[in-house]
Amino acid sequence: MRVHYLIWIWIHFSFGDSEFHYLCQKICLCKEGAKFVNCSGVNVTDNLIFPPETEHLDLSISNLYSVPRKALRSLWKLQVLLLSGNYITEVGDRAFSSLERLQKLDIHRNEITVLGSSFSTGLSSLRELNLSYNRLQELYYRNFQHFENLQNVKRLILDDYNNMTCMEPQVLRNLSLSAVDTQLCIAETVTVLVITFTVFITVVAAIVMAERNRKKRTGKHWSEDSDISYESQD
Repeated sequence: MRVHYLIWIWIHFSFGDSEFHYLCQKICLCKEGAKFVNCSGVNVTDNLIFPPETEHLDLSISNLYSVPRKALRSLWKLQVLLLSGNYITEVGDRAFSSLERLQKLDIHRNEITVLGSSFSTGLSSLRELNLSYNRLQELYYRNFQHFENLQNVKRLILDDYNNMTCMEPQVLRNLSLSAVDTQLCIAETVTVLVITFTVFITVVAAIVMAERNRKKRTGKHWSEDSDISYESQD
C-alpha cells in the first residue's frame, strides 16, 4: 500500500487533476467521479493516465495490440477490466501484477496465442475470467497457479467440450473434460471461467490442483466425493 500511495503522489504532482479531467471530458466517459471509466471504441495508447480511483475500466474495441501495462500500473482499486474486441496477441508475464483487487477480467475476442507463465501473478481476487474466441494453442497449470480464489468451478464453458482432453497432471491425462468436470462443479464459489476454442486444454489441471489443496486442508483425499476412478496412465 505504501508503494501505491507513493505512485499516486508522483502521478498527482506530475500531471495534476487536468490530465484526469481531460481523459474524462474529451476521451472517455466517466461516472461517479472516475470510478467507472468507459473508453470503449477509443484508440487507447499506453501513455494514457487513468485516475487511481478507477474501479471499472472498459477498454473494449480500443485498437489495442498489447495489454497497456503502464496505464494499468497505478490502478490498485480496479475490480473490473474489459479488454475484449482488440488485437492483443499475447499476455506477457505479470501483465496484471498490480491489480490485486481485480475480480473480473474479460479478454475475449482477441488474437491471443500465448499466456505468460506468470499471467496470473497478482490476480489473487479474480473470480471471473473470459478467454473465449482467442487463438490459444495450449494452457498450462502454471498459467493459473496464483488464482487463490479458484477453488471450485461453478461454470465451465467450452465450445468443443466433448473433444477436449487433459494433458496435465498425469493422473488426468487423456481424460475427457466432460468427465472431469462433473466432480469439479461443487459450486462453493461463484467463480466463472469461460474458455472457448478447440484446443487441447489443461486449464482443468489448475482447478483440480486447487481442489486437491482444498481437500488436504479439510483432511480428505483430493479424489474423494467423485464417481470417477483416477488411474495414472504411462
